[in-house]
Amino acid sequence: MTPQLGGTLETLQVDLAGRQLRLVLERRGHAAAPLWLLLPALSTVSSRGEWKAFANVMGDRRQLVSFDWPGFGDSDRPAIAYDAALLRSALRAVLSYLRTTTPQLPIVVAAGHSVSVALGLATEWSGLWQELVLVAPTWRGPLPTMTGLPQQQFNWLRSLVAAPWIGPALYRLNTSRMLLRLMLRRHVWVAPALLTPARIREQQLLARRPGARFASVAFVSGGLDPVGDRTWWLQQARLLKCPLQVVLAAEAPPRSKKEMEVLAWEAADQLSVIPGRLGLHQEFGALLARQLLESCVSAG
Repeated sequence: MTPQLGGTLETLQVDLAGRQLRLVLERRGHAAAPLWLLLPALSTVSSRGEWKAFANVMGDRRQLVSFDWPGFGDSDRPAIAYDAALLRSALRAVLSYLRTTTPQLPIVVAAGHSVSVALGLATEWSGLWQELVLVAPTWRGPLPTMTGLPQQQFNWLRSLVAAPWIGPALYRLNTSRMLLRLMLRRHVWVAPALLTPARIREQQLLARRPGARFASVAFVSGGLDPVGDRTWWLQQARLLKCPLQVVLAAEAPPRSKKEMEVLAWEAADQLSVIPGRLGLHQEFGALLARQLLESCVSAG
């Protein structure tokens, strides 16, 4: 386990789903600098390392904290039922931990599907945030988005991938380099130059870590979705007790882009557009960092 953002590693033991799980956090920057909490997007290849280009531009001007969600990256990946409530509990634990270790109120920057986790704590926690920044926000997993079917229709898929023998085999097929390349090219990154054999292999190794299939299939099948329609996240956004900034992905998949635009038009205090797809915080992290340094409240 090594730092991904050029910072120092911390571990947090959290009681989730009736068991103690270890979450891995990384902190970079001066302790007295304004605090920014960076939430990685939820995906088959989710990790705090997505924020590397962003963190490199920020340098020590901000105190940056990111972490791997339970089931992903360097955090524990047990065979449990992953859902939106579990992820909210994980984020609640991280926020509580930061309250005890850092006096500053954070700016929370959430990417992709992690937006729904942050919005799920709107009434409970947003009064303690300087600002909430949603980057290429989504609320619905890939299969429900593509098919229009509710996430409950994919319970069979989650059970199948969780099963012994057939589950690992099926997951291995679906994390082949060919399929990962297709997914990254169509939905995550714009530049073909990013899709080098070495980069695809790196993403495959991340996706195939022991136990990774359980949280991954939950994401893909909609098991991490908080609800079944957009009404919920619009209501949650209106309940926020802090300013809301939305960063749209100019080249996001059409269905996802439509949802982003509805949220931005109906609930955001500030709106901007950056090139990229659902992984814009990774591919265009340097541009995003420079923009947020100028636009976040109080230059926090």
